[in-house]
Amino acid sequence: MGRMSDPVRPRPGRPVDHSARAARRQQIMEGARSCFHQHGFHAAGTAEIAAAAKVSVANLYQYFASKDELIIAIAEEDLRSDLALIAMIKSAGSIEDAMELAVDAITQEARDPSVSRLRLEVSTEATRNPGVAHVVLRAEQMQRAALVDWIRQSQARGEISADLDPETSAFALLCLIDGAFARVATGVLAPESAARELMRAIRAMFRI
Repeated sequence: MGRMSDPVRPRPGRPVDHSARAARRQQIMEGARSCFHQHGFHAAGTAEIAAAAKVSVANLYQYFASKDELIIAIAEEDLRSDLALIAMIKSAGSIEDAMELAVDAITQEARDPSVSRLRLEVSTEATRNPGVAHVVLRAEQMQRAALVDWIRQSQARGEISADLDPETSAFALLCLIDGAFARVATGVLAPESAARELMRAIRAMFRI
């Protein structure tokens, strides 16, 4: 019997370019944001999303298995953006600087229809899509925890009344922010008016 030959080893595939994949994924998400802004989550079809992202439908499915996955990815990206803003607030030099930074960022975002309408759409989608609802709930929990930490730090520095309950204050602050954002996004309040009223409300709540 002849000598058994060595098994044929498969050729190694081309190494994955992770940065290129991340860039293409972001390109698809930006196209989806544009498409969702124009048509809404449910009216936007896969072909329209692919066209807006300048990719083929087949290429889109290599990154997102469904439209639901895209919507959830957008909600998660918004969560990361919100947490980054809270981190900036926590690193601000004073409570006044922190409030001005927060109010300016919130009203600037709310005045941009391509951002604000999509955020409102995510909130609505959470009422019927369990995956989106999970992200929205996680966002609420993480934002609230980060704000509680910031309030406690501000109390320790003597910038906020020590009598205030951090948990309740963080919840109230989120409600104020969401309310101001929705009013600007829907045109009920002008951004400048919303910024003034939100600043007054935060000062009154924190007794500063």
